Amino acid sequence: MQEKSLTMLADAPLTPTERRRSLIAVIACISVVGMGLGVSIPLLALLMERSGVPASLIGLNTAMPALATFVFTPFIPGLLRRVPAIAFLLGCIAVSAIAMPAYYLFPSIWLWFFIRFVNGLALTGLFVVSEFWINTLADEKNRGRLIGIYGTVLSCGFASGPILLFLVGTEGVAPFAVIACVIAAAALPLLLFGRGLAPRVTERPTRSFASFFIAAPAATLAGLVYGATETDIFNMLPVYGVRIGMTEQTAAFVLSIFAAGNILCQIPIGLWADRADRRFVLLVCALIGLLGTIAIPFVAHSIWLFAPTLFLFGGVVVGLYTVGLTLLGERFRGADLASANAAFVMMYSIGALIGPPLSGAAMDLWDPHGLIVAMGGLCGLYVLIAGWRYFTAPRIRPAP
Repeated sequence: MQEKSLTMLADAPLTPTERRRSLIAVIACISVVGMGLGVSIPLLALLMERSGVPASLIGLNTAMPALATFVFTPFIPGLLRRVPAIAFLLGCIAVSAIAMPAYYLFPSIWLWFFIRFVNGLALTGLFVVSEFWINTLADEKNRGRLIGIYGTVLSCGFASGPILLFLVGTEGVAPFAVIACVIAAAALPLLLFGRGLAPRVTERPTRSFASFFIAAPAATLAGLVYGATETDIFNMLPVYGVRIGMTEQTAAFVLSIFAAGNILCQIPIGLWADRADRRFVLLVCALIGLLGTIAIPFVAHSIWLFAPTLFLFGGVVVGLYTVGLTLLGERFRGADLASANAAFVMMYSIGALIGPPLSGAAMDLWDPHGLIVAMGGLCGLYVLIAGWRYFTAPRIRPAP
């Protein structure tokens, strides 16, 4: 990989203080956005259910952000050549914040399709650019750790969203106004800490957008596998639990265990990825994801076995996302890194879009264990790809 100066964070290298300010800006920004998402997703689902909207239509409406990702991600690197990153992020925050009162003012499921698509465009921009920013700040000694911190804080923000919804309720304009204010607050760390420190892209990528899927298959497909696994767990595992005899409360509670694993294990996995061959770390995460999936039917009848299994499974499988992003930062620079991050987010969205329908169809064929077959099959295929890349790709020495 040619190491020419493709992206600069400023006219001169950042001082340690500027680097800390930049990290605070981007991590605080995306964590607040995560909190807003954690509130808005269940709120909209509950309101559609209350209005008698068919489940199939609720599912289609929920898929609008993923569709927006398909449309928008290929254009983001080009936009960053024309629009400063801070201005781009502030514009995305403004659009997302305005979308929330728009849901209240236009309570039509058909208009919500359009609003949710536009909001999805803004959210895609926020995630792609923030992950690109984190990767440009990192070096090979701390890349995994920084991305692990980023993912942990984002997960905490997302997990705190339902608590906020519990406090403000689901009635009237209040929840929409509160969510809009929360999302708008994400602009504050950018303005207070990030001005003049955001990454710049001044050149074109050296390869096409689609070529990143071929150049870095283990890294990009890690996003797809995690996207499918995460959405399967949160959407289909409660259904699986009820069908094998769990109460609804227990089936919902196990999601908190999975989320706890997500939150607590990202930084340790990131630290490991800074000291080992990152392709090997991806392979181990994929193998444990496969074994954890296979173990579910054997431990799900005992919460004392299921809880630690799901915690370990959730904690390790999230490493696919953390280490996949880290590996992209190791491989690419500048405009190429911006495009690679966009490709990664697109693959995550593809996984999130195809995972639940495939698993649902599998459960219809073999009730309820088709879920295990679908999730395990996807993890198994990725184990083959990750293993192939680990054993055949040139070795990259970890940073000392």
